[in-house]
Parts: sequence; C-alpha cells; structure tokens
Amino acid sequence: MKHLKPGDQVIATFLGSPEPCEVIEVTDKKKKLYKLRMKSGTILPSVTWFKLLDAKQKKNKPWYILKYVEHIKPKVIKDDKINRSDLDTAIDQQRTFIRGEIKE
Repeated sequence: MKHLKPGDQVIATFLGSPEPCEVIEVTDKKKKLYKLRMKSGTILPSVTWFKLLDAKQKKNKPWYILKYVEHIKPKVIKDDKINRSDLDTAIDQQRTFIRGEIKE
C-alpha cells in the first residue's frame, strides 16, 4: 500500500471488474483517499486501497484500488512561456477595445 501521487497508474475495481485508472487528485493523505480517472473517462471519488477497508466496507464499497502499476509524468506545463512584453501588448489591446478605439 503505497502513497500515490497524481499521474500514478493503478488497477482499480469498479462494480466488480478491474480497470486501469490514473490518479488525478489526492483527497486525503492520512486515510489514503484518491480521485481516479478510468480509461473511459469516468471519475471515481474517494477511492482507497482494498486492504484498508474493514469487513463492512468491503461488501458495500463499489470501487477500490487493487494494484499499483507505474508512474507517468502528468502533462502539465510547469514553465511560464509568456513574456512580459507580450502580456503588456495584450493588456493594451484590451484597453483600446474597451474604450472603442479600434482602428481597421
């Protein structure tokens, strides 16, 4: 039972059938609760490891994590590629548009 991070690939059971899923958010670190996205696009909230469920929850819980597969880097761009001069130009264009000073 590993602490998961966004981008981790896991096998989770949804309504009795195991499916590959991706961790998209960590909702609670202490209880090891995660939000998963299935390959079909379905989002599973409050998913935890099967071993952490007690006997009553094992019968009633429709989804849980079975196995960790791998980590894939999230597709988030961390570098800020906007130049200050580009931003100033865009702000000036907005000001002229709001004032109605558009020239064709």
